[in-house]
Amino acid sequence: MNEIVGTTQIKGTPVWERPLSGPDTMLSNRTEVDVQAWWVLIDQVIAVATTQGLSKAEVSRRIGMAEGTFSQWYSAKYTGRLDNTNRQVQQWLDALEETAGLLAGIPTSPKFLNTNVARDVIATLHWAQIAADMVIITLEAGMGKTEASEHFANTRPHVFMVTMSPHSKTVHGMLMELAATLDVMVHNPAKLTRAIGKRLEARGGASALLIVDEAQNLTDDAVNQLRHFVDVYKCGVALVGNTEIYGRFKGGKDGRTDGPSYAQIKRRIGKRLLRKKPDVADMTTFIHAWGVTEPEAVKFLVGVGLKGGALGQIDKTMKLASMAAAGAGEVLALKHLQAAWQNRDVEWMA
Repeated sequence: MNEIVGTTQIKGTPVWERPLSGPDTMLSNRTEVDVQAWWVLIDQVIAVATTQGLSKAEVSRRIGMAEGTFSQWYSAKYTGRLDNTNRQVQQWLDALEETAGLLAGIPTSPKFLNTNVARDVIATLHWAQIAADMVIITLEAGMGKTEASEHFANTRPHVFMVTMSPHSKTVHGMLMELAATLDVMVHNPAKLTRAIGKRLEARGGASALLIVDEAQNLTDDAVNQLRHFVDVYKCGVALVGNTEIYGRFKGGKDGRTDGPSYAQIKRRIGKRLLRKKPDVADMTTFIHAWGVTEPEAVKFLVGVGLKGGALGQIDKTMKLASMAAAGAGEVLALKHLQAAWQNRDVEWMA
């Protein structure tokens, strides 16, 4: 049987056919101008909806118009006031355009930088993989641990990265996250641990590495389950997060140091990386990557980073300041940075 291949509608993509005729111009509640505006809006709606793959129901929802009303408006069968419905559709299209303009105006953050902290993180992850060991990487927020971990995962084979949350803190929740990341599918929950372990098992002499970001969210049992993967399947595991991780194994939860799981886990930690304060040299490198070299501006941004949040605080302040400077048609200067920091109004949190 021959197949005819052409420019047919892709399966699953909503079909938007242009109406063959326009609204009734004989009704007293509309003018020729309203009808002409309707035709313009129809073409704009078709273009947007087709590009974004939106259904008519979804478009009506986003406009804030009843689905039946939108259907009648689109098919030129609506008998109510055309100017009002046209206005609703136009407002939605205008908001889309404004949002697109704002998104285009947001400056992008510098790509991965080989900072001092990044090198330390990568060296620790490298050890965990080649030695099939368990490591702990503890950095405060905004110091670049996630970015460095993602860079390592994206540039090395057999490396998997998963992010934990309060929702996935239990053994079962963690295993479900791991299964999704590792593309493991089993119908029997009792076999889930083994299936994940076999996916992580060393093959051909190459050890796998599992990077667990935001690991401070995990329960003790969940961490102990990760230790099981290291022991049985000879893979590396990196617990990445804030100082809660280090504190847990240093003194134990609620001050305990002799719990059964703590002893097992502590003796399996092959390497620990702990950084409590951001590196000024790293912040300076990050600031220069943003294109800021003026000494007073650099000094100010370093001060922002030292207030807590490090590179993350600098990044958000730079984005807001850059947009303000661009909007005023000015070159980014210290005044824009100071105004951005003040407008963010987060110093009370530092």
